Amino acid sequence: MSVLAAGLLGAACGAAIWAGLVVTAPARPDLARALDALTRPASGIDAGQADRSPNFVAVCWRLGILRASVRADLDALNQRESAYSRRLLRLTGISAAIPITIALLLAATGNAVSVSIVIVLTVAFAILAWAVVEIELRTEAARARAEAVRALAVVLSLTAMALSGGAGVDSALRAAAAAGTGAPFTRIKAALDRAALLGQTPWATLGELGERLGVDAYTQLAATTALAGTEGARIRASLVDRSNALRTQRLADIETDALASTERMSLPIVAMATAFVVIVGYPALERIMTGL
Repeated sequence: MSVLAAGLLGAACGAAIWAGLVVTAPARPDLARALDALTRPASGIDAGQADRSPNFVAVCWRLGILRASVRADLDALNQRESAYSRRLLRLTGISAAIPITIALLLAATGNAVSVSIVIVLTVAFAILAWAVVEIELRTEAARARAEAVRALAVVLSLTAMALSGGAGVDSALRAAAAAGTGAPFTRIKAALDRAALLGQTPWATLGELGERLGVDAYTQLAATTALAGTEGARIRASLVDRSNALRTQRLADIETDALASTERMSLPIVAMATAFVVIVGYPALERIMTGL
């Protein structure tokens, strides 16, 4: 066995021993996360879907599988931390087992297999699977956050219309949130219910929800309405301005996505033109080079 293979095998064994100690050792309670779990806004996950394996989730936090950014993405998608962690570990383990399985099959047929290459491929496959799962999570969370911004724009528009008709702020917000369906509107309704139970302003709970989900539009709304007050024409004008700003931002995002799609559509045409030029020009260039 080469020195490199021995070193990699020793590092793998050390990592396995460390992971085993982390998993078997009792997890110390994290006061910050415990208080955050008690006071954070409702994420929209039903009580029946709550995590039933807190020890496994605590171990994932200690191993670094779960982080604050990952939890924000999971809250944006209404996914459980334990389900995501199990899926991540399962796909990573399957990907890491592919090179080992191929190496065992080659060894069974009598072919020579380099241990160092198998270890490198195993680590590379595991890292690639891990990265793919996290990138997929970020992409889906970004799409869910865009839906949350659109839902907020709809709620603000309907609220401003109701305020113009003489309705109160709380009743206008509740009626506007009840007009829509889907996870974003469910989160907004849950935040309004939480504000009523805790005696807070609806803007404060919406701002906390925005901080939890990583949506800046909610936090900006809370800051704007805190300056405008809670009643009268100032709050109505503030809501109208925020709704128009969100609508303008959404139109700009749609235009940007359309331009990006157009650029992506032109890539195959450019590739075909380049291939045609190479196919046509290579024989002439080859004759010129050989004739010199």
